[in-house]
Amino acid sequence: MKRKLPELYQKLRENEQLKRLMIRSLQISLLGTALFILIALIIALTYKDDVLSMMNEASEKVENTTENTFKNKEETVIFDRDGNVIATVAPHDYDYIEIENVPKTVQDATIAIEDIRFYEHKGYDLKAILRAGVELVKNKGAITQGGSTITQQLVKLEFLSLEKTYKRKIMEILIAAKLEKKFDKEQILEFYLNNINYANGAYGIETAAKTYFNKSVKDLTLSEIAFLTAIPNNPSKYNPVHHMENTLKRRDLILKKMLEYEMIDEKQYSKAISEEIKLNMPEKIMEPETYEVSFALSSAAKIMMEKEGFKFQYWFDSHAEREKYMKDYNERFLEWNQKIRNGGYEIYTTIDSQKQKLLQETINTHLAPFTSKNPETGIFEMQGSAVTIENKTGDVLAIVGGRTQEDVPNSYNRAFLSYRQPGSTIKPIIVYTPVFQGNRLASSVMNDQKMDNGPQNATGTYAGYMTLREAVARSVNTIPYQLGMEMGPKKMLAYLRKMEFSGLVPEDDHVGIAYGGFTYGTNTLEMASAYATLANDGNFIKPTGIEKIVDIVHDEVLYQNERKTKKIYDAGAANLMLEILKDVVNQPNGTAYGFGLSGMTTAAKTGTTNDYHDKWFAGVTPYHSTVVWTGYDIPKPMGPNYDPSRHIWKEYSEQIHKGLKDIGFSQKRLAWMYKNPSTGEVSKEARSGWIKELVPEIFYEIQIAHQMDGKKLLVKQEKIKREKAAKAVPVSKEATTESQGNTAPEHPPEAEKTSSSNAPSNGASNHGGSNPSNPPKNEGAQHNQPAPNGNTETKPPEEAEPIEEEKPAEEEKPVVVEDAVPINEAPAEEKKMEVQMN
Repeated sequence: MKRKLPELYQKLRENEQLKRLMIRSLQISLLGTALFILIALIIALTYKDDVLSMMNEASEKVENTTENTFKNKEETVIFDRDGNVIATVAPHDYDYIEIENVPKTVQDATIAIEDIRFYEHKGYDLKAILRAGVELVKNKGAITQGGSTITQQLVKLEFLSLEKTYKRKIMEILIAAKLEKKFDKEQILEFYLNNINYANGAYGIETAAKTYFNKSVKDLTLSEIAFLTAIPNNPSKYNPVHHMENTLKRRDLILKKMLEYEMIDEKQYSKAISEEIKLNMPEKIMEPETYEVSFALSSAAKIMMEKEGFKFQYWFDSHAEREKYMKDYNERFLEWNQKIRNGGYEIYTTIDSQKQKLLQETINTHLAPFTSKNPETGIFEMQGSAVTIENKTGDVLAIVGGRTQEDVPNSYNRAFLSYRQPGSTIKPIIVYTPVFQGNRLASSVMNDQKMDNGPQNATGTYAGYMTLREAVARSVNTIPYQLGMEMGPKKMLAYLRKMEFSGLVPEDDHVGIAYGGFTYGTNTLEMASAYATLANDGNFIKPTGIEKIVDIVHDEVLYQNERKTKKIYDAGAANLMLEILKDVVNQPNGTAYGFGLSGMTTAAKTGTTNDYHDKWFAGVTPYHSTVVWTGYDIPKPMGPNYDPSRHIWKEYSEQIHKGLKDIGFSQKRLAWMYKNPSTGEVSKEARSGWIKELVPEIFYEIQIAHQMDGKKLLVKQEKIKREKAAKAVPVSKEATTESQGNTAPEHPPEAEKTSSSNAPSNGASNHGGSNPSNPPKNEGAQHNQPAPNGNTETKPPEEAEPIEEEKPAEEEKPVVVEDAVPINEAPAEEKKMEVQMN
């Protein structure tokens, strides 16, 4: 560099154009610096209090920082709801290396690509910040370009979240400046090289060298050093296990930079860039994790992803959209999951250790007769999963993802990772509860009949006219199919999207989902959460299973569960659904008759898929919602005679409810009213011949709204008639009389009757619109598309937006009925998948 300065000076003297260019560049640089200072002053004056607060916070963080902050790797500790330690996760293969033992080429490579002015600045680089600031303005506050020095990157790693906001950037600069006053450059570079993420669980350069090449950093070649230095810029993009070509491309860039800055010569450069990189990764020994631990780690990673700005998505209009999202999701998830596993966090869960142990033992006991094992893995082929959620809080109390084995680890957590067809357990969630929000009552009658284009029942028989209450208990397929036709698949899917069902794909946009026909399906965690939503007056609470997350190093609470609720169903409709589901275990025609709990109100729903590949039991009490699934990992028939899922649920639930008072289900927005058996009209006052029945308040409110609309329409029509009559000019008295006598008064269109959805039906009148082409088979039935009949349905009330907190004492507001909407069009392709039987 010193040799080049005289040469540059001589060129400037000889070349006037180059001289002018250099002067112009200097002017621009000075102008940029002045502009940065001006912007900084404006921000400081405008947001004086915020800036002072951030400065104080930065001072406090640095004041409490020591060398051990960067050197010690604390374990990540996981606690149950009572504060007992249930697991510790330690970085077993972490190696710290002092700066004097780090090869000079490692230091040079890092500085060349990350921060060439590292030894010149005071923690932040004004030029880089100015460049990033321009991009910040262009992108309306979103940070899309770096500008971070090595010191700032260290600050981001150890002190701040990964979210890209202006406030974090300011904090980053403030802490970096103070950090450089406390530690020298060599110390900061040492801390950086030992804490940066090199992907695949390798934190620090020495750990990375052993992870990828099975040797110490001091034994690496120049090419291998540049190769490893390429990874931290974006550990997902430059992960050599998955994207070797990206890593090599960046390695070449680093070597070029090192040559440009005269850190290496041409000979070294040529040798390094032509060297073939061969990974030598020793197999890591992973300790098996219990199901509650794997769930806690996964859930904590997702929480931290959301905190840094990741937007979770639950529906995709195309596979391309879904693939793009999943790529981003997987990269971000792996980063956070590994960061948490690397240590330094306390995760306080909502797990009840006693219930967790009991649920695991119960599943093991009832599946013990199934002894066949997978010949390759040695894991039992017959498996089960189950989740218990506390209704009022949404807390996950127990989660079991499979059978435990002493001979081999069975750590795959089916409770939230395995997607299976839900069978009939989905019907109350996307069909029955929605129609109880104003369209029908438990006593509404529909026809269970063979339909040329519809599904079969599990028994192969049909019972004719029956109430919806009976249809639920018997678990018939034809009636939810008809209701699904009326609703349309998009409306049914909307309920699952709001409850964050994560296995939905574009192919699920068909009416077959009304009775369980999905492409991938769902899992026990999502189903337990959906049933807990019914038992919580229709309010969904995200089942994170996490109470709080603490950063041990900085003693900072990163997350506190606020249990925010999201309105999914009207409370009256949800509570009526639970009342009806009691018949499943209490009535002889119920599919789980006799499986209710002793001395405890029980609602339940069974689910079985074609050829008995899956058997589900969803059970709800006033306290808990527990969903159990059983089946083979590689689906195959289980047979019709024995259903372990209901036996697991009953034995486990009897024990966890011992000593609890039976308080019954909530009756919020559900009241006894009187129904006209002829018209379906309901009244809150007793009337002769009218039948007493439980009715959601929303049904009554919609009836009143319809009546008010009808009266308004009559008044409007009469007004129009009078206006027309007033405008008419009579020719004579006789003519006028004749005209009036022969002109019948206009008959107003008949207002929509509230009784129409409750009167007995022959089945055909209760569904209409186009049906998806060839919905899923059920017991061998083929479903083709019926001709549209042009019917429309009254759109159920729009669900409320997510709310921070629901106050139990307040009554829900009456809902305004929206206009009718046409039935959704059907997709063209045939859907082939398994669906429910009972």
